[in-house]
Amino acid sequence: MRRVVLGAIMRTAVIVAATLLVYFLIPVDGFNEENPAAAWVRLMLVAVAFLGAMTFQVRTVTGAEAPLVRAAEGIVQIVVMFLSLFALLYVSMATADPLAFSEPLNRIDGLYFTSTILATVGFGDITPVTDLARAVVTVQMIAGLGVLVMVGRVFLFAARRPRPQT
Repeated sequence: MRRVVLGAIMRTAVIVAATLLVYFLIPVDGFNEENPAAAWVRLMLVAVAFLGAMTFQVRTVTGAEAPLVRAAEGIVQIVVMFLSLFALLYVSMATADPLAFSEPLNRIDGLYFTSTILATVGFGDITPVTDLARAVVTVQMIAGLGVLVMVGRVFLFAARRPRPQT
């Protein structure tokens, strides 16, 4: 069991590091209020990427040697991906329209802002200003609550399913 937990910690560290590396390196050419469809297209791409990763994670939980450990690993990885994808969206929006938020957003600001939204902290130091920014933040607030509940339920259900005997 110790080997399984150590493997889960190592995999999670590598995947979180890789996710953040991609987040910090991927270009963020923006879009603007004159073309709001671009924001919604990116939001749909975020959703597809997230659902694909979640599907992969659920499949690995159901076949894992220690499904509860794998479920915990998957939850951490999915939440980090969710935060990174929305942060990337916010940074892209802020790059295209510096007035979209109450202050300019760099990548650290994007992660910080999206984390405060997911945690429902709402410090108020960064706020969406434009209608487009407010709409995307609203989507993240609703999706974030749903994701936390869904991820927890799906992974724990998958982890508790009896595995076929080999």
